[in-house]
Amino acid sequence: MDIFIKLLLLVLISTLTTIFFSYIYFAYILDVYFHLFFDNVQNMQQYDYIVVGAGSSGAILATLLAEDNKYNVLLLEAGGDPPPFFDIPLIAPMIQKTPYDWQYITIPQEHACKALINNQSRWPRGKILGGTSRLNYMAYVLGHWMDYEKWFPDFTEAVAKNDDSVSISELRWNSMFADIILEALRELKHDVGNINLQLSTGFMKAQLTMKNGKRWSSDKVLYQKRNHALTILTHAYVTKILVNLDKAEGVEFIRFSEKYIAVANKGIILTAGAIESPKLLMLSGIGPKKHLEDLGINVINDLPVGQSLMDHILTGLDLIMLNASLGLNLFDIFNPMSAFEYFLFGKGPWTSAGIEVLGTFHSTLHRNKSTIPDLQLMILPLGASKDYGFIFKKALGISDEVYSKYFASLSYENTVTIAPVLLHPKSSGELRLRSSNPFDKPLIDPKYLSNEDDINTLIAGLDFVKKLLKTNVLRAHGASLNRKSFPGCENHVFDTKEYWKCYVQHLTLTSYHPAGTCRMGDVVDASFKVYNMKNLYVVDASILPSLPSGNINAAVITLAQKAARIFKDEQTKEKDSLRKQYKSYYICYVFNIC
Repeated sequence: MDIFIKLLLLVLISTLTTIFFSYIYFAYILDVYFHLFFDNVQNMQQYDYIVVGAGSSGAILATLLAEDNKYNVLLLEAGGDPPPFFDIPLIAPMIQKTPYDWQYITIPQEHACKALINNQSRWPRGKILGGTSRLNYMAYVLGHWMDYEKWFPDFTEAVAKNDDSVSISELRWNSMFADIILEALRELKHDVGNINLQLSTGFMKAQLTMKNGKRWSSDKVLYQKRNHALTILTHAYVTKILVNLDKAEGVEFIRFSEKYIAVANKGIILTAGAIESPKLLMLSGIGPKKHLEDLGINVINDLPVGQSLMDHILTGLDLIMLNASLGLNLFDIFNPMSAFEYFLFGKGPWTSAGIEVLGTFHSTLHRNKSTIPDLQLMILPLGASKDYGFIFKKALGISDEVYSKYFASLSYENTVTIAPVLLHPKSSGELRLRSSNPFDKPLIDPKYLSNEDDINTLIAGLDFVKKLLKTNVLRAHGASLNRKSFPGCENHVFDTKEYWKCYVQHLTLTSYHPAGTCRMGDVVDASFKVYNMKNLYVVDASILPSLPSGNINAAVITLAQKAARIFKDEQTKEKDSLRKQYKSYYICYVFNIC
């Protein structure tokens, strides 16, 4: 009977997955044709500001700039509108590898990602209104106060104030394992509380960008505060920034095979993310001189664009086994009552985004507690094996060989994930253009684990997981390490440093937090302006001078809010200056004292 139920679930997952993917593609085609026939786009239109990219930063920044009707703002987004049902938190992995995802992939990694196809890490990025806030796992983590000290003197205060338009929610459903792990952390004398209020180390049940059980993404602001001063164009792929000497004057974009130009009087603001923003700068002649010359691109401004690429990485997928089902299982997901709970009350398993408990701490390699933490822990009530390889395997890019040898047999076990996350990697990479063709995807090389210290820090994270397993509460639930040797590491004795080094280098997974490719201090100044340029700005994760101690979406949202205040203040100062200048000329003329 048990086998029959499992086979039935397998058929159900396969069928529903096929139906849902068909729905996604059909919705995308409908959206394309709707905008193709009903949008009236004019060439050479003038605006005060042009914002490129409608993600976590762009949607919020464009809305704030246009809210007083003082400035005409054009928001350009390469993707389309989100279709119905995309607000269900549980379906996040299913949106990856669809037309709403840029579907980036790194170049093969030398020191990492050996369990992934061709040693390449998949980097999903949102190609949709709302950007990656439409694809992410919704964790709202502000990080540590010392992260922000280096960025802006007043940034900590700004971070602590939550804009009313951003909806932050406590979990509306969690597995039994979430409460058990928090009890284990208390047993180890770790602080458990709202670390977003304290901006310090500690652990908590995850806070999510969610409203009434539904995903909150940045495009919600566009609908809440929409006004006539804001023009939104979807399916608009920006191919070049138009520069006259050192002044950015407009952008060129392609929409349904037609080329258009839009002109900006006050500024062009790139909010296209850590991959597309540097790519667009380099295509426009702003970037490393030799690299651009090699591709035949006329160099306007020699800057280290694309350098200092950083990302949080994690390991430990499906590493913990329990003697009972305490996490999220397929019966929770496919139970008709779960759908009923979600659509009627905004509660239940469908409100789960995956991450239930998270927190930061100092590893044993990093004993100075007065500095920023070096590790984060993310607790997921499931692993890659729970869906029989239909979704997570493909989304993560796990090779067929590794899945069949390691994960496949775990489908019938009670596994959960306690994943250590490397917060401040010493390895950094680069992003380069593949060619001068704007439609070619860039070459992404994060150089994961190229610095040995990063491997040791992740191993220290796994040591912390092992300490957790020794707590009374987890021992009472039969929690233990999955002692099956990871494929490729069979020649190492299990649970030795050599084994864990091999394990980390094989199971190296992105946390989806790329940053640093237009780094503040190297490419942009503290007012987000690109060095040596007029009217050109970058406001997204690419400008972060260092990774925050936690998931980056909250920091990016706060950057957008900070930038809006700077732009508005600058324009106010400019108007005051012109007023004073006019007044002095007037006095000079009337009283003949020039």
